[in-house]
Amino acid sequence: MRKILFIGDSFTWGEGLELYMDKEPFISMRNSHATDGELRELADYKDSEVEGWRVSNRFARYVKGFENYVQETNGGSFQSVARDANKIVENNGFEIGDVIVIQIPPADRSFFHSNVFFPIKDIQLPMYGDILEMAPQNDLHWYFTKKDGGNVPPHVDMDIVYRNMGYLSKIMGYIDVESYVRGMSDVLDTLAYRNTKLFYYSYIWDLMQRFDVYFIGPWGSNNYESFSKCDEFKDKLIPMIYNGNEYDSLQTLDKGMSENNEVFEIAKQYPSTHNNHPTPIAHKIIGESINKYFNDGN
Repeated sequence: MRKILFIGDSFTWGEGLELYMDKEPFISMRNSHATDGELRELADYKDSEVEGWRVSNRFARYVKGFENYVQETNGGSFQSVARDANKIVENNGFEIGDVIVIQIPPADRSFFHSNVFFPIKDIQLPMYGDILEMAPQNDLHWYFTKKDGGNVPPHVDMDIVYRNMGYLSKIMGYIDVESYVRGMSDVLDTLAYRNTKLFYYSYIWDLMQRFDVYFIGPWGSNNYESFSKCDEFKDKLIPMIYNGNEYDSLQTLDKGMSENNEVFEIAKQYPSTHNNHPTPIAHKIIGESINKYFNDGN
């Protein structure tokens, strides 16, 4: 039996599914903020009953005919997909021709470098050395938090934030940080497109040489916009099937479900949670779509 690995981010792992358990504290948590911070605080995702519920309700469990593996931790990015996929296939005896299904994570979580694997200490470009492992959107977040008088936690070094933004402003062609900040939408859109391309041609390229790698299109309008410009994924894209229609991503599936008065996103069912992860019915649709794809001869 062939092995199959499901990997991506918290959508694949199944964050938020515990909010549908018929027990406390999850019933009450439907009426309050309940994202990773609050859910992790309960038992650090180590309660066997809760984790059993997650495993039995996330989309991977609907896929038959394989020996199934799922990423081991919550969350994900372009970097973590490459890192963790390589670890999991190595540790579990995957062979050439086994399958990896990648739910494409948000492009805006990528480090600036995206395709640099050599150690920073060996880099002969000092300006780049300080930003290769920064996530531009994170520094922008703390920049605006500080500027607006918000609370910046002690672990965030604002001197490093300002320095990184100065370097990145120069690299991206802006004369100073202020002009870079004014143009941040264009900067992030440009980087998201670049990094989505590099995800294919760099981070997972080696995996595609050894395994049958398939993709699930991303969720989030900005992530979808970058993804939709990249034709590379289309030949190995698993369509989401809903009401007889095909959708090329979780973003368009969300829209299709909404138009039919069904709920893809937990926060649309329980607004107070602010949890944007898929509902159990959305997981079922995703899983059955994957199962149909492989069992129809792909």
